[in-house]
Amino acid sequence: MTLTEFLGTLRRRWVYLVVAVVLGCALGTASFAFATPMYRSSATVYFSVPQATSGGDLAQGGDYTQAQLASYAELATKQIVLEPVIASLRLDTTPTTLAGSISATVTNDTVLTTITVSNTNPKQAAAIANAVAEQLGKTVRQLSPKSAQGEPVVDFAIAGRAAVPQYPYSPKKKIDLGGGFLGGLIIGMVAAIARDRLDTRIRDAAQLGSLPGLGRIPFDRSAARRGRSPLITDWRDGSERAEAFRKLRTALQFVDVDHPLGVIAVTSSSAAEGKSGVSANLAVAFAEAGHRVVLLDADLRRPSIADYFGVEGAVGLTNVLARQVEPSDVIQSWGDTDRLSIMSAGSIPPNPSELLGSSRMEDLLAKLRAEYDIVLIDTPPLLPVTDAAVISVKVDGVVMIARYGRTKKPAIAHAIGALNAVDAHVVGVVINRVPRKRRRDGYNYYRAQGKSGSGTGTILGSAESPVAHRSPEHAAAGDSRRVTESAIHNDATTSSVVPVR
Repeated sequence: MTLTEFLGTLRRRWVYLVVAVVLGCALGTASFAFATPMYRSSATVYFSVPQATSGGDLAQGGDYTQAQLASYAELATKQIVLEPVIASLRLDTTPTTLAGSISATVTNDTVLTTITVSNTNPKQAAAIANAVAEQLGKTVRQLSPKSAQGEPVVDFAIAGRAAVPQYPYSPKKKIDLGGGFLGGLIIGMVAAIARDRLDTRIRDAAQLGSLPGLGRIPFDRSAARRGRSPLITDWRDGSERAEAFRKLRTALQFVDVDHPLGVIAVTSSSAAEGKSGVSANLAVAFAEAGHRVVLLDADLRRPSIADYFGVEGAVGLTNVLARQVEPSDVIQSWGDTDRLSIMSAGSIPPNPSELLGSSRMEDLLAKLRAEYDIVLIDTPPLLPVTDAAVISVKVDGVVMIARYGRTKKPAIAHAIGALNAVDAHVVGVVINRVPRKRRRDGYNYYRAQGKSGSGTGTILGSAESPVAHRSPEHAAAGDSRRVTESAIHNDATTSSVVPVR
């Protein structure tokens, strides 16, 4: 993992980092907030051989004492020393329990032994340390060999008495808090990297492997909050979302300049990934660029195109395939330029796959291909049903929609596998509902241009209210929708074309 990838992972998974650090700091704080303060005090005992008179005797006595110091230190935690201490201080404990709070250390190359006592009471810690040091010296005198005069060979003196400690040695607030922070930081980074490696949800084109990424469509939360139409009706503002569909339209036009895509199917791996919204807005984008466009709702399971545009949906594609009506009877124009036409799904049939795979569907697509520049087909998701795979062999290309942060790589792989099994031409993948970031200067430029009045384009839809379900009579009454396009598309949108009726 490179440094850039590491930092990108932490940026995406910052929540894991923050939660782990907060928990680590909380545990560090709790460790000293709820811990009992412990005090430590030490006394030092000096051992000597008082009977030595000459230099040689002193040297031999010093060597003897140093050799015995380890044994003396062991005595400090034994019953022979601690029982008298408990009795003298009237402690409510046992020698075994008291020994757990006492440590005796020997200073190298000296005859000094340090007795250290830990206790919750600072005064008692000092008193016990002094009492143990005094009793240890007495015990060593009793156990040491005797001289010819009956005096102990080893004597002692208290070299340093234990003082009452002013501050507890435990808990250590800075160490506990710093350890909690550092531990939380490390655990958070490990958790973030592990989660990122295990997460298969699509977020960028790099995760698509060899599949080309056609574009990223931002999610307009403000439009959803105000109940506005999901169509790109805010072109006058040069919105990032509208610009994303412009880029997608351009990408599809340049996928194969030698074999332009005339009939395009739009699908997804699973439901609720936004394929119908992309189909509808892409149709608007092509129409705004001056193309004659017809949008077919071939999602015969859950049709929604009629609701997007507010047109009649009771009669449509299924009725044409069943030879009940002619295509011209159910194609409905949308907008006042007559460049965008809609064919709704019609009656929901019991056998969608058979209808879509019929020769009548091929004849319909051939007729529409001859009469329109662009034929867009909104199809059902690939994994639940086979409808999209059936249609994919009849079109020039298939556009796959993946929802940001929801669609998983295995689902995309299975969907692409289903299309490859029928030799369909997969054009690429569009990542939909990408979280929006701060508006960039480029989009402000388009917005300023639109507000200046330098370019007023063709009117297709309204940005004032949500689309409502309309009857053919309502549509015929001229309930046209208006959108102002930026000056960049002025020349294209003012061309005159006559749609199929």
